[in-house]
Amino acid sequence: MPQLDGLPALRSLMQDAAQEDTRSLYDPDRLRFALTVPAGGADAAALRARLAALLGSDRFALEPLFDAPEPDEPVTFTFAPFGLDRTLPEDALFGIAAELRGELGLVACDPDLGATAYVEPVPETPAGTEGVVMDAICWEKGTPPEPKTWALEKTRVIQAWAMSPGKGKGIIVAQPDTGVADHAEFADTTFDFGKSLNLIEGGRQPTDPLAASMSNPGHGTGTGSVLASGEGGRMKGAAPKATLVPIRAINDVKIFNAAPVAKAIDHAVSVGAHVISMSLGGIPSFALRQAIRRAVRQNVILVAAAGNCVGLVVWPAAYPEMIAVGGTNIRDKRWKGSSHGPAVDFAAPAEFVWRADRQKPDAPKDGIAGGQGTSFATALTAGIAALWLGHHGRTKVIAEANARGVSVQALFRTAVQQTARRPAGFPSGLGAGVINAEALLSLALPSIAAAAPESAFEDPSGGIEPALTRMFGPGRLDPDFDWDAHGPEVAALVLADARAGRSPRGAGREVRAFRQASAGLTEAAAASRDPRLAQLALRGRPPAPSILIPAPVDADRLAGVLRSLGAAATPGITPEAAASVDPKDGQARLDAPGRREVLKPLTRRLEKGRQTVDLDRLDAGLARLHAEGTSARLDETTLIELEALVSLTDRPALPVTWRTTLEGRQVQSIDTDDPELGQFAALLVLARPDLEAGPLQAVGRIDGDGIHLGTGFVVGPGLVMTNRHVLEEFAAPLPRADNPRRWQMVRAATIDFSPSGNDPAQRFAIEEVAFAGPRQIHRLPISFDKLDMAILRVQPVNAAGMALPKPFRVNADPAWRGTDANLFVVGFPAPPASVPRDERGALRHDVIERLRELYGLNYRRKYFSPGLVQAARAQTAGAMVFDHDATTLGGNSGSVVGQLGGDLPAVGLHFAGDWLRANHAHDLALVRAATAGVAALLP
Repeated sequence: MPQLDGLPALRSLMQDAAQEDTRSLYDPDRLRFALTVPAGGADAAALRARLAALLGSDRFALEPLFDAPEPDEPVTFTFAPFGLDRTLPEDALFGIAAELRGELGLVACDPDLGATAYVEPVPETPAGTEGVVMDAICWEKGTPPEPKTWALEKTRVIQAWAMSPGKGKGIIVAQPDTGVADHAEFADTTFDFGKSLNLIEGGRQPTDPLAASMSNPGHGTGTGSVLASGEGGRMKGAAPKATLVPIRAINDVKIFNAAPVAKAIDHAVSVGAHVISMSLGGIPSFALRQAIRRAVRQNVILVAAAGNCVGLVVWPAAYPEMIAVGGTNIRDKRWKGSSHGPAVDFAAPAEFVWRADRQKPDAPKDGIAGGQGTSFATALTAGIAALWLGHHGRTKVIAEANARGVSVQALFRTAVQQTARRPAGFPSGLGAGVINAEALLSLALPSIAAAAPESAFEDPSGGIEPALTRMFGPGRLDPDFDWDAHGPEVAALVLADARAGRSPRGAGREVRAFRQASAGLTEAAAASRDPRLAQLALRGRPPAPSILIPAPVDADRLAGVLRSLGAAATPGITPEAAASVDPKDGQARLDAPGRREVLKPLTRRLEKGRQTVDLDRLDAGLARLHAEGTSARLDETTLIELEALVSLTDRPALPVTWRTTLEGRQVQSIDTDDPELGQFAALLVLARPDLEAGPLQAVGRIDGDGIHLGTGFVVGPGLVMTNRHVLEEFAAPLPRADNPRRWQMVRAATIDFSPSGNDPAQRFAIEEVAFAGPRQIHRLPISFDKLDMAILRVQPVNAAGMALPKPFRVNADPAWRGTDANLFVVGFPAPPASVPRDERGALRHDVIERLRELYGLNYRRKYFSPGLVQAARAQTAGAMVFDHDATTLGGNSGSVVGQLGGDLPAVGLHFAGDWLRANHAHDLALVRAATAGVAALLP
């Protein structure tokens, strides 16, 4: 499978294009580009002919993005090949876009990425594949405040109703979102479904399907209720008499595509919307900004969420023309997940805002709950905008704006900022203060301060340059850099780095997200006079597991630590017995002798010169636990260190090294005299000859374009097993992400079996995909009913003349766990390049340094770690999973899980793990019994 990029890649994809595609053009999974031709350029027929000639196929959809292009304005078309999903990596998509732009003479060509810059926080962190960023750090624990109108009271909406009994009547508010579901809170809401649109399934009806595959089913129902829930329900919307026009433009808040959002904005304007509320966000695009500017010229108010869980303000809120809304709580402090910065105009409640709650088709239709996110701050603001327009009369508002030579958008922004409530100690980065509906409505139109004209919002970067400053420090905007061509990709990289924990100071300076820049951006950045661009683009893409620090430091968490440390403090008690230790007994065992026992692993590491950890500091923390038990007030760093100590006990990660045998042969081996092996020491002394005979050699590091992506192991002649999510980093499934017909290599992929993972003599080219789990894994949380497995064909003899190592025997006995629960993992852990965060979402550079001292790992090389089977997961269709406790980090994806007994068969394929939690592996015996494609390949 040759590696392809740019237009050759697109032409290859088009070979798989269907004769027709019955899906909506804006289906979230479709491969899609927005093509913008210069004003007066080609019409649709002429552009179609040029595309067909360029691609050698006419099997694609092409239609104008906007219903009525304006004269003397570039015209944007939506282009989507038939039957193809978006499965190429982002840099490949931008490479295709760059070549289309050049060949067709386009103003801009932007791919829809399905960007994951905007997320709604969740109360519980889902398990994730290594490299997946956790979003529960944004969730504030607690219960929603009473009364249920508290958010309306904080924004003085109830007082505004008394001034304006119309409560938004006659004002049309469009809401691009996931759609709406039937709910009691909408019993007396005024909808105009005749103006609605469904861009996902097609047609007009914007019904939210509440599908389990959506990360936020019911999102549009929740935001719609905050905006316009009637007065007869259990809660109230900000504008209960406004007319709500839902537009189903996204299927998932977490997956943002710019083209359907731009289409939704244009549709809202065409049906006469007065306000557009956008509780969503992602990266910019030419078409998105074009749609916003068109709407502003039509006297529409547009408000957008600043963003959640990423820090930086996302688009469209980041556009200077937009009104960006940040989030606060009942104490007028910043909600911990709110994006913040100069782009935020003002704030509104975003923490435990009461909203309609219906997330499943069979869920009750009258549920309400406290939601978190700038989504709800935005919906509140949109409702208040409707109150403002209704109170003054939209005709008078437009006349006032026209007389001043500004837009209604600018007039509303200025009025809100002028009247915002700014309590003492109001946090920086959230604009003028908290929106105050009563003061806003009380302000006469002529008394509104001078509003900035539209020319003041000109920014060639579209809000990207301020984000660069936030992430990389001060710089100078390069006037020659082509933002139309490269801005969306720059924004995508900046946002990805922000989510990984990058910052301009401290340890965050070295953080890089798991992203690679396209060749076009790399070249443009290298030529730019702004060094921040080069710093952003000229880098590799190391895997970066995101570390979530468990929180809070409460009695339950301390009780668990006391159980484990109590077991570790008592000679003869195995770590597995920790669950039976009473926390009070664990507390009692942490006397001076017990603490010495707990600290033995670190003492041994110090003696070996492996690290310079402060034992006195840890001993002081243990002493405090001994004295105070579950009421101890430990700082998070100390507690994390103690939890790491627990996981370190009898679970070392031993480097695989070369050893010379008595016969003079060089074999890969481990140090079985390591004092940290504990209960595994004797077993590994016996097993070492067999480990050296093959299993240690048969595990290799998988690289794409020379960059570490994961681990794989030999399972048959010319066959290597790894995870499908590793495969997805260097190959694309075609034509669809699920059940593809074939795989297209998009990066040069290799597997290196040396201990260093960097020896050309032991490097083999990966040639093609022999098998892959049928369902897409990339960018999604772990789902235990998916088979995260791939089997690759590898050259049997490499360029150095070395034959592929002897394969593992892949276990076929499903009863293996009943005979021997000891196991081992061999893989290539990657450095924790994401900066950890605490339960408030704050970056913790200190913790990552302390963990490095505790573990002392030299990353990206081969490690062996013993452990035990924990629990078997439910055996659901397609995926059979068990948990294990061997030490793993990101980069271990695709590692072999071997049975530490018999002939050391491969019993599992490691595919995921959570920091200081369980690790997850597919049970290979169960998989091969249930999956014909796997069974046919394995000996």
